[in-house]
Amino acid sequence: MQSQPANTSTHMKQSYTIEDWQSGYTSLKQEYDYWIENIEGEIPSELNGTLFKNGPGLLDINGQSIHHPFDGDGMISRITFDNKRVHFRNRYVRTPGYLKEQKLGRILYRGVFGTKKTGGWLANCFDLKNKEVANTNVIYWGDKLLALWEASEPYCLDPYTLDTLGKDYLEGGLVAGSSFSAHPRFDTSSKLDGGQPCLVNFSVKNNGLYISITVFELDITGKVTRKHTHQFPGFALIHDFVITPNYCIFFKIP
Repeated sequence: MQSQPANTSTHMKQSYTIEDWQSGYTSLKQEYDYWIENIEGEIPSELNGTLFKNGPGLLDINGQSIHHPFDGDGMISRITFDNKRVHFRNRYVRTPGYLKEQKLGRILYRGVFGTKKTGGWLANCFDLKNKEVANTNVIYWGDKLLALWEASEPYCLDPYTLDTLGKDYLEGGLVAGSSFSAHPRFDTSSKLDGGQPCLVNFSVKNNGLYISITVFELDITGKVTRKHTHQFPGFALIHDFVITPNYCIFFKIP
């Protein structure tokens, strides 16, 4: 049996600070476009291509804090590997809400995750319009780069400059006001498409009495080749799904 010296502290020094964690909630307001020169080691010559990332990058409007990161405007990052070199570019998705708030310099929209616009409770309680943030996912399909969010149509971007081209309606497969989930699934060998790849995604409408799920299937050109709607009684939060060769499986979470 060993005794511990009386003056030895039983508390380990923390390896982090609150300030470090809070820095993750700081806006990145600059948009960059440069070749990365400070590289450790050597990039393999076989590594060529582009990685696109999406996520909330703007977490305040002129000093007014966004209540939750998920209400922040979407920022696309483009990291390109080319002949042992790396290029970085980032751009914000120019949704109408982003442009208007940047012009006027204040929060103008309620956020899904609790952000309130100025004016107090009276200005917010009767306003059911949420800001489109296009901040959850980004995919390249059918020669289009699409920024996805849960509650609106995709936003199409130029894959080279990341300029926002506007909402995309999938060659008529979506109507104005539709949603297109940020969590599509990819069938690498669709039986219904002769073994070709297929993208499967969905939209949800919920009026409190029943849930309406519309499933979209897109071929490699980005065209909606199959579209079918199913209704279920009750209320639920449906956020994600999985696919099998024969079924789409949705989780009906209360």
